[in-house]
Amino acid sequence: MKSILVLTDFSDNSENAAELGVKLSAKLSTNLLLFNTYVTNSAEAYVAEPWVAEDIFWGDDDSKDNLNKLATALKTDVEKLGPKDHKPVIYCDNGEGKLGIIIPDIIQKHHVEMILMGARAFNPDDDGLFGSDLNSTIQKSSRPVLVIPSKINLEDLKKVIFATDFDESDMLAIHYLAKLGKLLNFELEIIHIIHPDKSGKEKSQKEIELEEQVSRLKYPKITYHDIKGNDVAENIVRIYKESGAGLLAMVHHQHSFIMRMLHQSTTKKLLDNQEVPLMIFPSKMK
Repeated sequence: MKSILVLTDFSDNSENAAELGVKLSAKLSTNLLLFNTYVTNSAEAYVAEPWVAEDIFWGDDDSKDNLNKLATALKTDVEKLGPKDHKPVIYCDNGEGKLGIIIPDIIQKHHVEMILMGARAFNPDDDGLFGSDLNSTIQKSSRPVLVIPSKINLEDLKKVIFATDFDESDMLAIHYLAKLGKLLNFELEIIHIIHPDKSGKEKSQKEIELEEQVSRLKYPKITYHDIKGNDVAENIVRIYKESGAGLLAMVHHQHSFIMRMLHQSTTKKLLDNQEVPLMIFPSKMK
C-alpha cells in the first residue's frame, strides 16, 4: 500500500501537517509515515542542513521517542474517522544526515504518494525562494510536496489555484490535481502566466495542446484565468485571496519564468513566512 510521508520536526506546523496527513490518508486510502532527521555530535557540521527540530534532536533515541509520542497522539485522530473511512496505519522512521540524500530512498521503500511538511519560520539567511530544507526536498523528490502553515480543514478546501506557463511537465501536475479534486471535491482554477513580452492574443501551439489534454480529463470543475505583466506574482496572490482558494500549486522549474516572478519581494516575503498552503510539484515527478 502507498504512504503519505510527513517530514516532521515536531513543531506546531509539523503537527498540523501530520494531522492533515491522517485525513488525506483516509481519503486516498494510504498509510501514514512519520519521518524525522536527527544529528549527532559527530555530525555537528551538518546542523544547518538536515531537516530537524528547531530545538535540535541529538541522536536516534531522542528522535524515536518524539516520533512515538506523535504517532500515539495521531491514533486518536484515526479513531475519530468515520466507520466507512479508510483507517491508515501509522509508521515511524528516522535517519541521520542530509534530507536530500535520504528522500529518494524513503520514496522508493515506502511507495510514497505525497510528502507533507510543516512550514518553517522565515530565515533571512536563506536566499532560495522556499528555504533550504524545502528546496533540498523538492530537488530530490519525485512526488508532490505539500507545505502546511497552519491547520487545514479538508471540508473547507473548495478551490485550488495552479499557476502554469504551459510547460509540458505541467500536465502531469494538472492530471494529479484533477484526480485529487475528484476525491476532495474542489474546483481547479488554472492561472496561465503570460510572459510580458508576448504580443497578440493568439494562443501558442503548446497552450492549445495542453488545453486539449486537460479537456480529455473530463473534470468539470476546471476554470482558466490569464495573467500578463510584470506584477504576475502579486496578481497570483491577489487572485488566490479574492477567490477564497485554500491551496496554491505550481511546478518547480528552477529557472522558469514563474520562479523568477515569484522571487519578487512581496510574494517572496509571503512565501517565506508561509501564509499560503503550497503544493509544489517537482519537474521530474513520476
